[in-house]
Amino acid sequence: MAFSNTVSQTTFNTGRVIDNAFRRCKLTAEQITSEYIDIAKDQLYLFLSDLANQGAPLWCIEKQIYPLYDGVGDVTTTDGTVDILNANLRYLQEVTGTNFDTSTERKVYFTSPTFVTSVGIFWSAASVPLIFERSDDDITWVTVQTETPVAVAGEKTWYDLDSSVASTYFRVRATSGTLSFDTIYLGNTPTQIPLARLNRDDYTNLPNLFFQSNRPLQYWFDRQVNNPIMHLWPVPNDGASTYQIVLWRQRYIMDVGTMTQELEIPQRWYEAIVANLAAKLALEIVEVDGAMIPMLDAKAAQALNIAQMEERDNSPMMIAPNIAMYTR
Repeated sequence: MAFSNTVSQTTFNTGRVIDNAFRRCKLTAEQITSEYIDIAKDQLYLFLSDLANQGAPLWCIEKQIYPLYDGVGDVTTTDGTVDILNANLRYLQEVTGTNFDTSTERKVYFTSPTFVTSVGIFWSAASVPLIFERSDDDITWVTVQTETPVAVAGEKTWYDLDSSVASTYFRVRATSGTLSFDTIYLGNTPTQIPLARLNRDDYTNLPNLFFQSNRPLQYWFDRQVNNPIMHLWPVPNDGASTYQIVLWRQRYIMDVGTMTQELEIPQRWYEAIVANLAAKLALEIVEVDGAMIPMLDAKAAQALNIAQMEERDNSPMMIAPNIAMYTR
């Protein structure tokens, strides 16, 4: 038997999704106007946006690292953030060696092979594109990771690296421009402390919102329209300058682009997207036979349910009874 030997190589762009939805509504090419295409794009955008209200799609969950600053209790999250699923205060064990600096790099020599799992850059000027590399002989260098930070003087950026290989040399190198920094912090052995989430009333009722400590313990997530804000308490002081907030956020699905661009959805969701778009178009376009609406709605609900049932990480669940009252 001859198979394609490929997986997920079929291009299913926005235009193809909309075309399939129109066909399910039994619309001919002559009936599909530019106005109907705009309506389809709008309905597709609304449906994808509404998925954020129905649980967190696994592909829209991201890890992010935010620096802490002395006296600054507000952490502005990235645009598009829907919610924070987990938030932790993290500190690292600093690893040090002999530093060799030039205008474009910092190279560190360790007396024995050392793991570097995280890097913090405290910028003294505008950030530049970076490459992190490791070596055992200072001759052959292996790329660990590349980054394109966006920061100005006085800001910090943190990065988690592949920790699978210990090395004798590690370097941070600018791929263009000058590497200008106050500190480059190399770390490993992270320790994470979960932050407790407060509601608005609990946060605003704290006796001193400006109390400072090197360890924030709680936060209130202010879900603004753009760039929601984490309000930390206690407010970090200078002792938290090398600590980070590590969070897992839920974000919105990327916007519907042009007809030739692909939607940011995994293959397992194609049927649910097409079926639900068809059901929505049946309510918007007068040429669609009204008798088809119940069938399209049923198919849309079924496809969405199947996709949502599979949208989980399939980890085992353990239920443990509370027997404390019987063992006192």
